[in-house]
Amino acid sequence: PEPGLVAIPDKKEITMKRRELLGFMGAGALLGLAGCSSKGGVGEDDFMIDGRHALDIKTIYFDFDEYVLKPKYRRVLSAHAKKLNETGKSIRIEGHCDERGTREYNIGLGERRANAVRSYLIAEGLSSSQISTISYGEERPVDYAHNESAWAKNRRAELIY
Repeated sequence: PEPGLVAIPDKKEITMKRRELLGFMGAGALLGLAGCSSKGGVGEDDFMIDGRHALDIKTIYFDFDEYVLKPKYRRVLSAHAKKLNETGKSIRIEGHCDERGTREYNIGLGERRANAVRSYLIAEGLSSSQISTISYGEERPVDYAHNESAWAKNRRAELIY
């Protein structure tokens, strides 16, 4: 892809890679994360990350000045895509940033974060007509402190449905 753009594999490629990894290494290797487990099967929504079920996770966190999805959140988004495909519900994705950077830059970064989530959900089979996005930039922090811990909580995309 061009610099600054994220290549998102198509659904067939993701499914084939998932099967390949599961066949050789099990679900934990697919996730590539400590603290993840599957409870008896490898369904899209029956695994846990840090003690929480995938569908209970509706906040996707990002690194500083980034809009690339972390591997554990890709799996979470796959679970949400499956549920939304089954129910036909719509989703709003809200992009947020920490307070660093100009207001204009953060509105753009929040939009890129929301669109990264949107693109992944579309790659997982969701219709673009089911998805809306909005960026709030730095305007709606969840933590008002001025430190790294607060900033990390504010760099997010929220799934609203």
